[in-house]
Amino acid sequence: MKTLKISVHIPFYLNNKTEKQRIRNFKKICQSFVKLSSKSKIFVHTNKKIQNSNKKIQFICYNFKKDHPFKLTWYCRKMMEKQKNRFDVFIYCEDDILFTKKNFNYWLNYKDVCIKNNYNLGFLRSELNKKNKKLYSTDQIEQANYFVKITKKKFFVLKNPFYGFWIYDKNEFNKFVKTKWWNFNWNLRSASGILHLREMAGMGWHGENLNGLDMDRYLATIIPLKNMQPDKSSHVRHLSDNYANSPKGLFGTIRLDNLLSKNLQIFRPDTIARKMLKRIKNLTYYFLRINIKNLFKKNDLHPDLLKR
Repeated sequence: MKTLKISVHIPFYLNNKTEKQRIRNFKKICQSFVKLSSKSKIFVHTNKKIQNSNKKIQFICYNFKKDHPFKLTWYCRKMMEKQKNRFDVFIYCEDDILFTKKNFNYWLNYKDVCIKNNYNLGFLRSELNKKNKKLYSTDQIEQANYFVKITKKKFFVLKNPFYGFWIYDKNEFNKFVKTKWWNFNWNLRSASGILHLREMAGMGWHGENLNGLDMDRYLATIIPLKNMQPDKSSHVRHLSDNYANSPKGLFGTIRLDNLLSKNLQIFRPDTIARKMLKRIKNLTYYFLRINIKNLFKKNDLHPDLLKR
């Protein structure tokens, strides 16, 4: 098997109050990405260069006099597009997600059969609750209750396909850059008036009902089952652990070992009517999460986005 060339892009905005723990977490995830392959290359998009001696890690610094810092999550796309024929694997990742060799091998094992059947292979961001030492889902706000069977293997369907990063092979990535979703029109607003800059960057091409938008590339995002539990190789650690220890809405409240419904049903792709109902449900939920004291601020970003 040939050694894969992997391009990893990480946005990392630093301010004067950036916590030391956040910097330690960032360095940890960079080292983990370096270990994926002898031909891994890490590109860090930032406003301040961090001391670094690893030649596999390159810092690209930007000036934010005009743009909002959250747009940093989109700056990497020009460079990634230029690299489209130079690498075998492309990864975009937030600065606090630990993606390991185990996660990478899991992706290699299942991604082709998923793509062949028009599904996206998913991951589960997990957080450690400091009180009970249990792992909780960062992004899932209700139990999963659907499954699909591919070549006699069961996969459950993620209700929320977001996990803070995306990974595609060269073929899939080159298709992605040709779509309207690659260079998104940020004049668009959702019905609730919320603009999720960072979330949309981290969604990649497998978005479903984010800001009421459906990218229509995959039928769903799925994860294989082992002993009727999510394959543990799909777990990626969200090192900040901020939701499990200080839940915002319903995020960080469901334990990973209780994520699946006991009565999984066969998944059937949404009809137009069901898509509209899900859209209304999601937009209503995000609207209700708005912090009232921030409604009158001259900022159209969700208050959760103002925090790290």
